[in-house]
Amino acid sequence: MMKSLRNAIMLIVVALVLLSSSSLSRPAYVPAFGRFAVLVHDVSPAYLPQLREITAVIDEYGLQNETYLFVIPNHGGKMPIWKYREFIEFLGKLRREGYHVELHGYTHIGDEFNCNASTAEKKLELGFRALSHLNVTPRYFIAPRYALSNDALSVLLAHNITVIGEDFIYLPKGTVEPVYNREYTWYTPSFLFPYELVSAESAYANINGTFFLSVHPRAVNNKAGMEFLREFLGFVKERESSKGALELGIKLAGNFPRPFKNEDLRYS
Repeated sequence: MMKSLRNAIMLIVVALVLLSSSSLSRPAYVPAFGRFAVLVHDVSPAYLPQLREITAVIDEYGLQNETYLFVIPNHGGKMPIWKYREFIEFLGKLRREGYHVELHGYTHIGDEFNCNASTAEKKLELGFRALSHLNVTPRYFIAPRYALSNDALSVLLAHNITVIGEDFIYLPKGTVEPVYNREYTWYTPSFLFPYELVSAESAYANINGTFFLSVHPRAVNNKAGMEFLREFLGFVKERESSKGALELGIKLAGNFPRPFKNEDLRYS
């Protein structure tokens, strides 16, 4: 019964993906991220247990280097990260394992970066100071709720920071590229799990650019969310491994000597 339902959902989702294939082919391939990246939002001492659970799954599939942790330096204006030793040690360990530590606003209160340039400059400087406790200089930024004024964007780009939005990526050199950035695990109920998984797998198989998978701690940490994370990361790992093996086989085949032919005989 469950298998039949999954197959039916798969057919529907694949049809929808094919119908929208023209839009799926537009997302840019961003070389700095490669084919796939996991964007973990709201990285904060408030969610340490949930973050441990999420990173345990990521570790299982060896995707540490593809994972970017977007830290709230002072969550709610009441949780400065430098006062939470266990959190600092945890992020330090993740960095050593290959995870990237980046910046996600400063307090995450409201649309804090939908502001004027001077306010953005001040909040950014406070963020830099906070991340200095981790010996990190961020290269990437996601605004809380993706809310960002043009003035704030200009400040971030002037500091050589790449800004990832919901549908676009803004590069310091002034380039703006469309991206495929989706979240499939926002408090997902169990009955929607098959649909979300097939939808993500179909999109991944059909887009030509970089696939950004966004997740939020707590939102993903229910049964359906964690099951999605395991299944989808396994799918990505297997698909990329198969692709890599195929490309290696083609490369090796090109290095084989040509078949022996009669004209190669030489008589003395």
